[in-house]
Amino acid sequence: MVQITLLTIDNYGPWTHTLGNDREHKVQMYQSSLYETIQNMFSIHGGLVFANRFDEFFAITDGISYLTHMEIKTKLQRLFPFEISMAISTSTSPFLANKQTHLAQMSVGYSNTVSTLVKEVSINDGVHLIHLDIEGISKMRKNTSPYEITLIVQATHQIISHYCFENKLLGFFMGGDNFVIISDEKPQIHSTNLATLIQKNLNIVVNCGIGEEKTARIAMAMATKNLDKIRILRKQGYNFPRIIDNKTLVDKFTKLSIKN
Repeated sequence: MVQITLLTIDNYGPWTHTLGNDREHKVQMYQSSLYETIQNMFSIHGGLVFANRFDEFFAITDGISYLTHMEIKTKLQRLFPFEISMAISTSTSPFLANKQTHLAQMSVGYSNTVSTLVKEVSINDGVHLIHLDIEGISKMRKNTSPYEITLIVQATHQIISHYCFENKLLGFFMGGDNFVIISDEKPQIHSTNLATLIQKNLNIVVNCGIGEEKTARIAMAMATKNLDKIRILRKQGYNFPRIIDNKTLVDKFTKLSIKN
């Protein structure tokens, strides 16, 4: 069961028009500042925030109460010149939680609210995250221009997004060549499937670190730690797996020479 919070800037389009024609740089700064602020406010409570189209954000908020949401919303209203709505939902499927947050927002019918479709009996059985990166981007830079690399990253994002939609997960681009997938209880299977799909369609190898914990921030730390293990093994010249979770016995790989 994952708890997802959708944060939406209300009436953002009309508000941006009040800034005049020379506004785009201001809009970008407001969006960046809002993301930083929201990330900080939720992460100190164990949450994790993902930007979605920049005028709305998804947060994994397992363990964060309705009251804490209200406190965060109040602080945001003091800091920014626009209204922000929140909708909270829980589900065994991240994508269905996203659908339910949308329904919660629509059912209220007006802006500047905190709505909820949280089930009365919601068991926090852990957050399951996959931290995925593309192998060999640094080498690509020697012969491939920055914009061409961006096209490769975007194509990878497309595959991840469609796979997540088909399997009722959520996937986000995190910058560079990094992606995070909010998984159900089968992150190992989804990591294997994604790696296979990406290699088949783009001839690109990806690495996956898996993290599973009670809160999103700790799960993300574990996923990144496991991804870093792959990077360390590669750097030291050892054979290494492409998918690592907390159960993977890394020591056995240090006894083998790297395979090209």
